[in-house]
Amino acid sequence: MRELVRRLSYLWNRRRLEREMAEEMAYHREQLPPERRSAFGDELRLREDTREVWGWGWFDRLRQDLSYGARVLAKARGFTLTAMLVLALGIGVPLTAFRTVLADMQGSSAPNPETLVHLTRRAPGVYITNLPHPQLAFYRDHAKSFQQVIGLLDRQAATFGAAAENGASEQIHAAFTTANYFPEFGITPAQGRLYAAEDERSDAEPVALLGELFWQRRLGGDPAAIGSQIRINGKLLRVVGILPRSIKGTDDIWMPLASQPYVVEGSKLLSDWNSALDVYARMAPGVAPEASRQETLALAARLRELQPSQLREGEYLDARPVLQLAADSQEFQILLVAAALVLLLLVAACANLGTLVLARGVTRDREIRIRMALGAGRMRVIRQLFTESLLLALLSGACGLLLSSAALKAIQLQHNPTSSILPDWRAVAATFTIAILAALVFGLPPALRLTSLVPRAGRARTIFLTAQVAASCLLLVVSSLLVSGRQKLGSADPGFDHRHLVWVAPGLKAHGYNDSAAASYFDQLRARAAELPGAKSVSTVWLAPWGNLHLGTAWQGRQFAGNHVDPGFIDTLGLRLARGRNFLPGETGVALISEATEHLLWPDGDALGKPLPWDSAGPTVIGIVRNASTTDIGNPQPREYYLPLSAGLAPESVLLLRVAGDPHHSARRLQEAARALDPRLQPAVQVVTDSFDREMEKLSRALGVITLLGAVAILLSAIGLAGLTGYTVAQRTREIGLRIALGARSAQVVHAILAPMNRPLAVGFTLGALGGAAAARILRAGIPAMAGLNLFDPLAYLGAVAFFSAVVALSILAPGRRAIRINPSKALQHE
Repeated sequence: MRELVRRLSYLWNRRRLEREMAEEMAYHREQLPPERRSAFGDELRLREDTREVWGWGWFDRLRQDLSYGARVLAKARGFTLTAMLVLALGIGVPLTAFRTVLADMQGSSAPNPETLVHLTRRAPGVYITNLPHPQLAFYRDHAKSFQQVIGLLDRQAATFGAAAENGASEQIHAAFTTANYFPEFGITPAQGRLYAAEDERSDAEPVALLGELFWQRRLGGDPAAIGSQIRINGKLLRVVGILPRSIKGTDDIWMPLASQPYVVEGSKLLSDWNSALDVYARMAPGVAPEASRQETLALAARLRELQPSQLREGEYLDARPVLQLAADSQEFQILLVAAALVLLLLVAACANLGTLVLARGVTRDREIRIRMALGAGRMRVIRQLFTESLLLALLSGACGLLLSSAALKAIQLQHNPTSSILPDWRAVAATFTIAILAALVFGLPPALRLTSLVPRAGRARTIFLTAQVAASCLLLVVSSLLVSGRQKLGSADPGFDHRHLVWVAPGLKAHGYNDSAAASYFDQLRARAAELPGAKSVSTVWLAPWGNLHLGTAWQGRQFAGNHVDPGFIDTLGLRLARGRNFLPGETGVALISEATEHLLWPDGDALGKPLPWDSAGPTVIGIVRNASTTDIGNPQPREYYLPLSAGLAPESVLLLRVAGDPHHSARRLQEAARALDPRLQPAVQVVTDSFDREMEKLSRALGVITLLGAVAILLSAIGLAGLTGYTVAQRTREIGLRIALGARSAQVVHAILAPMNRPLAVGFTLGALGGAAAARILRAGIPAMAGLNLFDPLAYLGAVAFFSAVVALSILAPGRRAIRINPSKALQHE
């Protein structure tokens, strides 16, 4: 401790101690006889040795390196600005992606998010399913592995109105949660309070929370709204608080899960074993998510004894941390590829900058030789060169952070204009971590090469240039393939005419309809829908086409999508039978399958009369339907099957209507017809074409991001190649002058300059094309809409290579013209 205090004291009194040391050395020198003063030694060296004893020599050297590096970068303004532009783009784009994912990641604001898990039902050979409320309550009361069990039911259609009977009403989205949802996810109210466990009692006054955006839009941001009453589906609730707009989700109003039967008249959610909730849990201290599997397996066996028809054999709960994506999920694959592409951009920037540093370093060869000849060790020169690169990387990182914040603000202007874009500690740490790693990549290898005994930068420059071209070409090839695939997808035939379809989901199950009542309701609705102007065909189905839900079955490592439909489904959707026949009214134990399913399960093409293989006693195939993708948009080989609609599925079913004209004109009438049969209902209506357009919009945004990465990579390549060619011309000015003086033509001069680049450019092109095909293949597997992507589309490859070649040519045009205009007499005098 005393030593540390002494060193800090020196640092604080540095100037005074330095002055006193100089005076003392001068005094002792003067005290020596004149003939012995030469033996006193080098005063500057003695001062440096003394500073080492004081313990801050490294600080002095660092200060000197930073000061000298700053002067060098300030003197070479062109190089510094070019390098900062390259690296700021290379750091800013990955940083923006990192901050976007961080902000969007569920549970990121929750306390101790590593112990917060998402619970889903699992059983051998069965898809993941959500939990019904009775099962949630059972695990909440008996599971020791979970400290808290949290339930969520969001995006429920409801009607909002003022407390007065004649108040204007509107359709909104409502969410129901358990009271512990907000504290466990780290959500605090913007105003007022959250609802608590006391608000979940049956005798408590019904309460609600308003979303901040909804509060401002509908109630003008009036603080008096807190404590007032509102009507949801005609039922009075007391507003107790306002939720911040930063909360994840698009729901307008939030209410306790226990009050859902009160708000939704006729609902039996709390006792319904067919309900489906999103369930989360907080793990008990010291319990890992994997350890809860054995306990839930035993608890599920106990519950199965009480409810044998509701649970499957071998069922358990899968506990997955909310910050973790399943390794085999499509989201994880897409995120992994996107992260790889974003990092490739950083690699391109680092390789680009490494090439520039090497090219500039060759022009500093004389400076480096002189410093080493005057006694500077190799490590001292390497440290100085690396300090310059590190300083450049840190400045670029700061610029990249500003660029990222500006990009995030532009994105948020469309969603949440008042949200903060100030970077948190994670963003700052990520920025400077990336900057330091970038400095190690682009700064250290050139420093080692330039200070070697044989200072040749050719091999390192070739490696950097090849990596730069390969990364840029890869991103460009991926962009070209995906854009080409997107254009083909937009005009692809999904196997049925989706332009004249509309469906309505009455939501009978949420209002307590039993099977017979739901069947009667659909009979009446079908009759009314058939009488609407332009109606051509009507059908009742369990799951709507492209509704983001489907019945899934796993068989031999492949997934098959199913649905329950009535006999009118074939005509209403516009499917075509290839062989066999359609369902008959009331028929059971039969199935229709797509041609792709038949080809996969029965390669010999003889599926008629055979049972589906995953259930030997199951439905028999009676018909083969032409391939039609009703679950995943753009899938050319849809593995689908269709089963007859049973009466037990009627409460969850939807009505599908085909019309002759614009389906948007019929959507409102169909919704009114559905509600006229029961005013309590809040029917959801959807035009199928809008679902298609929405999926295309999502895909277009994803393609836009990848195309942007390709564009930035091309820009980086253009800057880097122009800078490299410019430095090459500058360092070979004397040689070019000699060539021109000896009669070399312009083409020969340009060829001599570009000849060292030909090989890395060719190798980079090849590696980029191969890598682009591999990345596009992974994207095709991860994005269902890209299942038909042609990985060997020659136009995409030729277009990418041609465009990149044009960029290369334009980037070296100016330096090349400068080379052929060199005056031989001045070039021969050039030093």
